Amino acid sequence: MASASETISTPKMIVPYEWILANVEEEPMTIASKMISFRGQKVFRVGLKNHAISPILFFMAADLGKMGMKVEDVLWGIQDGGLGPAKMTRMTNEIIGDEGNLQLFTINLAKKVIGNCTFSFRICIEGADPGYSYQLCDRLAKDQLWAAKEELNLADVDFVVKDTTFPAHKAILAARSEVFASEFEKKPLDFPRFRMDDMEPSTVENFLHFIYTGEPMGTLADEDLQELADRYGLTTLTGLCKVALMKNDVMQMEKVRKSLNSNAEELSSSKIMPEKETEIFFDRTTPTFRCPWLLKKCEQGQTTCVMQYQNEDICVAYYTGVVKRNGNYYYIWKPVIHLSCAKHRRFGLKVEDIYCCHQGYNQLLQMEPKNSRKNAELLHFAAQTDLDLYLDQVSNPVSFYFKFISTMGNYYYEMTDDSWSTDFWVAATNQKLTDVEIFVGTVKVMEAHQVILRARSPVLNESLNKIGNTAAKSIVTFGAKFDVEVVKHFLNFLYTGCLKTSDRSKQLSKLATMYGVETLKNVCQLLNANSLDVEELTNCLIQL
Repeated sequence: MASASETISTPKMIVPYEWILANVEEEPMTIASKMISFRGQKVFRVGLKNHAISPILFFMAADLGKMGMKVEDVLWGIQDGGLGPAKMTRMTNEIIGDEGNLQLFTINLAKKVIGNCTFSFRICIEGADPGYSYQLCDRLAKDQLWAAKEELNLADVDFVVKDTTFPAHKAILAARSEVFASEFEKKPLDFPRFRMDDMEPSTVENFLHFIYTGEPMGTLADEDLQELADRYGLTTLTGLCKVALMKNDVMQMEKVRKSLNSNAEELSSSKIMPEKETEIFFDRTTPTFRCPWLLKKCEQGQTTCVMQYQNEDICVAYYTGVVKRNGNYYYIWKPVIHLSCAKHRRFGLKVEDIYCCHQGYNQLLQMEPKNSRKNAELLHFAAQTDLDLYLDQVSNPVSFYFKFISTMGNYYYEMTDDSWSTDFWVAATNQKLTDVEIFVGTVKVMEAHQVILRARSPVLNESLNKIGNTAAKSIVTFGAKFDVEVVKHFLNFLYTGCLKTSDRSKQLSKLATMYGVETLKNVCQLLNANSLDVEELTNCLIQL
């Protein structure tokens, strides 16, 4: 029997929006929403060129780059009373150039809209720079590191900006910037004071916030911020600022106008609908995201694919259907695509809905749940396709679009600098400005940084505070009962805010509880929970 192929999920930020049209008249006209707010900024707009023949539905993004983001793609469908449209279609990303901060997505409708209609959109958003993406992280890690900046007894650097002083830490700055690291190595005993009177305090604070958290706290459309990023080698921040500073290009605007007015029919009237301003709400504590996976054909015609999330198998997909013959070729006639989800509850995930589509086709089908309970131990979904599946093809890629909701507080996805989660840990393993030695029993495991340990654990903060500042490196000793690799994973979580393994979660849970690391404690509680109910599981398997 052929072994199942494996594929790893790639989370994507996705935000929903519903555009409600009421009492649309028969007269051809242009209908548009007001600018739609997202995270406090007016950046989106939807509209309809409601021609008698080939009306155009459009979605526009403007100045999203100032927030470090851009639209990857847009799906649309007509809301029909369920949780989502039965079918969704990918809109066309119009080629208008990348010289400015405009994006346009369009789709030609089969007929003119009359009366009432609700269009449902799902907007997939990615970082405006390749090094800025949707990452899983303990939000407390970022909050705690940023708050540590105010701990003056640990600060060993000052940024003086006009009449404002920002304390900071050599270890943090050096981990994130080789330029800072080089300066500190030249004069290791100095207490540097960087004067930046030609900058605004808000710019320097935004710069430091990106260093400490991997995220901006203000606008990225700031020439001085870009200059600081260039000066200190923060390549991702430089790229984000370059995009944010782009002006609306004349050629882009002309291409947008041309794309939306290509129909020969003149539209003499227009209407704003709805008249009130609307907003896309994105609750960071319960985020939704999309995970596309590819289902490929295996040997001997098998089409099973195991899918991974956080290094664990949580889904399996396969085809079923009647095999027919066309000459020398065999195919599955209108196959059913199946998807089963398990272990999702271990990661605090609830499945809201799933869509699937064959690669190369723009239409997505909503998969129907075959369980009565949405958060059952084992979930099963299926979708009937209209495309025949030829078994001799090298692969039959299918993309699955999952909408999950994370129920685990402080541990969820957000746009962030990719290198943020690794820079601090690399600095520790390379002993760059480390001031703490870590032992397990009598065995030295590694070295670390006081500022990070004290920010992340109240227990370590108290114990290290008692030792005080000394010329020698402080020592933190974990009990010999703990496995060395488990202690490393614990420390890695303190540094990166992300758990890399679910192995030995009981020992990790003890460490998290002992040292007051709340998010890790919650993660381990889910991993250790005996959620397997045999009766419920067998009911799902035999489809009772």
